[in-house]
Amino acid sequence: MSNTSYSPSNTIDSTESEQVKNALTVHHTRERRKKITLVIFFLLSIVCLIADILIGSQGLTLGKVLNAIFHPASSDITSSIIVWDIRMPMSLMAPFVGGILALAGAQMQTTLNNPLADPYTFGISASAGFGASLVITHIVSIPYIPLEYEIAFMAFVMCLLTTCLIAAMSSLKRISIEGVMLFGVAIMFAYDGMLIMMQYIATETQLQTLIFWQMGSLDRGNWEKITILAILLPTVLAIMMKDSWKLSSLKIGQERAESMGINVKRLRIKTLLLVSLITALSVSFVGAIGFVGLVAPHIARMILGEDQRYFLPASVLLGAVLVELASIASKSLMPGLILPLTVMMSIIGVPFFIFLIIKKGGKF
Repeated sequence: MSNTSYSPSNTIDSTESEQVKNALTVHHTRERRKKITLVIFFLLSIVCLIADILIGSQGLTLGKVLNAIFHPASSDITSSIIVWDIRMPMSLMAPFVGGILALAGAQMQTTLNNPLADPYTFGISASAGFGASLVITHIVSIPYIPLEYEIAFMAFVMCLLTTCLIAAMSSLKRISIEGVMLFGVAIMFAYDGMLIMMQYIATETQLQTLIFWQMGSLDRGNWEKITILAILLPTVLAIMMKDSWKLSSLKIGQERAESMGINVKRLRIKTLLLVSLITALSVSFVGAIGFVGLVAPHIARMILGEDQRYFLPASVLLGAVLVELASIASKSLMPGLILPLTVMMSIIGVPFFIFLIIKKGGKF
């Protein structure tokens, strides 16, 4: 007769080991699903980009568009000019601008722990509009800069000045996050008031230019601007992804994040400067486009959660898709007329914003 021994510790160790394996399996499954979701978002942005290039008043077929893109030498001159000089610059601006605004909004919401925060809350967009109005009304003239870049340069300068002011306010220990946000709202209203004053003193031609610039339009895009944004967006995203674990830690609270060795104040200032830089360039290139920085991060958060490793690239891709859809709608609703992107994004963003309020019961 064999002797058998029973050890409770062996049973407990076996149970714990099985639980760990199950937990790891669930974790790897979730990680794989998140990666697949990012791939789907990327493919969706490519499909929307192709659709945006196809749509236009000339009604070029898919074959002509693809031939003009991949075989411009054998394509007819008219198709090549339409695709490469008109449609491609406008369509390629959409994903970069949308991605930049969405990334900026996502980082604002994370660092300030406020789901309603985006660069516009800080008055950055309004400062760009005021800077552009100074050039449009000929109050400011910048030497040694081509005329077509004066507006973009002055808008960028005003954004940076506003950023430095907000960064200085953020560095004060006695100013809370809520205080910084209220300061940003005050700046936004101040710039809006000055912009109205600029519209009042502008001539009829200048007033038309000011209004057109404020509405937001991708037709200001060109290959130089696309190159700048194509370099800037991946660079800033890489910097922010490097700090992804620090940004994710902010969701558990400032005190706990600091106990983990994170310099929260420095992280916020760094993020604020990066967000202001990319937003300034985007707004100065295509004008003001609202709701992207608010809607895209919320959709990404609902699908993938708060993990910054997936949340940030998902926000960028969804922002690209939103602006691409807005661009498609702006050219499709009224054939022969391109509607302002601000109008299109409002049509997309306002219903979503109302849905968000109802879903959360007004509690953020």
